[in-house]
Amino acid sequence: MNVIQSAIEGVPLIVIEGDLDQASKQVARDAVSEILRGPYPPKNLLVDLTDCTFLDSGGLSVLLSALAQLPADGWLGAIGASAGANRVLTYTGFLDNEKVRFFSSTSDAAASLAREKKLG
Repeated sequence: MNVIQSAIEGVPLIVIEGDLDQASKQVARDAVSEILRGPYPPKNLLVDLTDCTFLDSGGLSVLLSALAQLPADGWLGAIGASAGANRVLTYTGFLDNEKVRFFSSTSDAAASLAREKKLG
């Protein structure tokens, strides 16, 4: 698994490439912690799952942990989950959480955040 850190419209972005599972979850958990426990913790976090080829309970635990660390008025944005990852996120109810937003692509996320910034 490969983890890349970036940002979209000022919101931190973690890109997951490959399997996010029990064996690789610590790498993703460390990336999340680095962002959320840094000197300027963000209100929101984006996780791009477009190239996440496999997601199991270990990977889901990383997303749930990130969600729990965000402030009460913050949200976690899941971007472009592959069919398998999307199934896990849907069947577990993760995407039904009021603090979770789903974006079909990074361009969808960028457009939505730009609109929100303009209105806000």
